[in-house]
Amino acid sequence: MKIFLLLVFWGLWFLIFSTRTVISPLLPIIEDELAISHALAGSLFFFLSIGYTVTVSLAGLLSLRISFKRLIVSSIVILVAGLFCLKYAKTYSSFAIASLFMGLGSGIYLPCAIPLITSIFRRGNWGKAIAFHETAASLSILSIPLLTAFALRFFYWRSLFVILSGACLMVIIPFWVFAPDPRPLEGKRVRLSSILRRRDFWIMATLWAFAGMTNAGIYNIIPLFLVNEKGMQLEMANTIFGFSRAGGFFVTVLIVFVLDRYGAKKILLFTLLTTGLSTMGMAVAQTFWLLVTMLIMQGTVCVAFYPVGLMAISKLTNLDERSIFTGATIGISAIVGMGITPVVLGAVADAWNFQIGILVLGVLTTVSCVFLRGLQDI
Repeated sequence: MKIFLLLVFWGLWFLIFSTRTVISPLLPIIEDELAISHALAGSLFFFLSIGYTVTVSLAGLLSLRISFKRLIVSSIVILVAGLFCLKYAKTYSSFAIASLFMGLGSGIYLPCAIPLITSIFRRGNWGKAIAFHETAASLSILSIPLLTAFALRFFYWRSLFVILSGACLMVIIPFWVFAPDPRPLEGKRVRLSSILRRRDFWIMATLWAFAGMTNAGIYNIIPLFLVNEKGMQLEMANTIFGFSRAGGFFVTVLIVFVLDRYGAKKILLFTLLTTGLSTMGMAVAQTFWLLVTMLIMQGTVCVAFYPVGLMAISKLTNLDERSIFTGATIGISAIVGMGITPVVLGAVADAWNFQIGILVLGVLTTVSCVFLRGLQDI
């Protein structure tokens, strides 16, 4: 039953994450159809991140009144409504509003899912369970650009949103029937203010912010970067983009076997350092094959941060504070990485080019490794 429940959580996370990743390979089409600039196209992720940040930050507090399980089901309903509205969004404003509701619907899941998963498995297996759960996000990053490139041959691009919404509704049924529903103890409820006073929270939030910038922030603009700056055709760009994320899936699978054995702090250092250097390499690459190599390296390593980061948060917290700590950390990462970064990179590209913004981001991510010195061994 534990394995079955983990598979249900995996399926939910894959679909929820895919509702975000599907917009990126469609962004060149959306930009042309709405007749908007790079900056405005990137700002769609800003609206998505606002909704995501609001609910991911409030998930821990809401779970004190509403169970983790009910919150997740409610969030799926909101997410499906936002997805369905995208099919009929004909203007930038309507697309932005639908994106906002998608963010509101997708933000609650992870802060509620991690306490549920850690309540199902014993502490010695947390690393394996969390890392396996995160392979869903890695597979989404890998597969959605490829599936999108294939599906566009047969479907109108807006139909993809309807297909995803139907899949979400199907998977929520076994979750509702079989998932457990633990709650924080009445006498041990934690306030957000107590979390915000913790030094380790701000260290983790900073690291998650840089991880978000080099993962979601970069991910969301790569198709525009390849199509408009490198002159590739959309199908070719999405194909290269998708295959460049393949390594991330296998690295996340590998972490399933090593995370419980090796310290999270060392793995976080390797992940952030390699991600920063490969992001810089993407910016300075002058040849096609060097660019592809840097895309593969960056896409392979950057996603490894998340299962390790979630494991670190789980070890730094108890069940009563885990959801609030997780939600606040991811909320900061979402607004900076998924929201602000694509807008800034798009604005830099409008003024100069994408390469400048990507290079600066790679340098800052490399430097961020120094914050790990302030964390205890985890």
